[in-house]
Amino acid sequence: MRLPLPSSLPMAFCLVLAACAQTRVTDHAVSPASLPVDAERLGRTLLVVEPALPGDDQDRDSHAAEATQVIRESLAVLPGRTGPSGSDESLLALARSSGLDSVLIIRVEEYARRGNLYVALAVPPVSWDTKTTVSLRLRALDARTGEVIADLRRDRVRGGLYTDRTAGDLPDELRETLRSLLAKG
Repeated sequence: MRLPLPSSLPMAFCLVLAACAQTRVTDHAVSPASLPVDAERLGRTLLVVEPALPGDDQDRDSHAAEATQVIRESLAVLPGRTGPSGSDESLLALARSSGLDSVLIIRVEEYARRGNLYVALAVPPVSWDTKTTVSLRLRALDARTGEVIADLRRDRVRGGLYTDRTAGDLPDELRETLRSLLAKG
């Protein structure tokens, strides 16, 4: 038995309407901070990047390396230097001994591309959705006083039904997330 497709809803038109990637940004502020954080207020900065990706990420090591590289390249304009992970106290001491004004810790909590393919006996018979997800926790500390300048997490999810988000889209999503968190003067 053959079922006719409704002539008012051609398949191509439905796909075009549905293929718009949506972006959802969610912030979780631990301390009150106005966004974006003023990079000039940070002064000379000790930048620490901490990949903390979920254990179920199949490409965890390569994603951690890529995210670290993208962050360091994106924030190379900040005066200062990069440093190793450590406790707040050790990072503040390192910043002070290096003559720096602040410590900026960026923890990468998610950096992934996910997707699903659906096959059904319906119209349309095949559908898919893909999305990229970037989650960062940004902590900025004043090296002189130890005061928390900012402490927040931003989750950015981009994708949707009939979109094709690839792992190649992740670096741009990470850069956009960083741009939205840190303002250059």
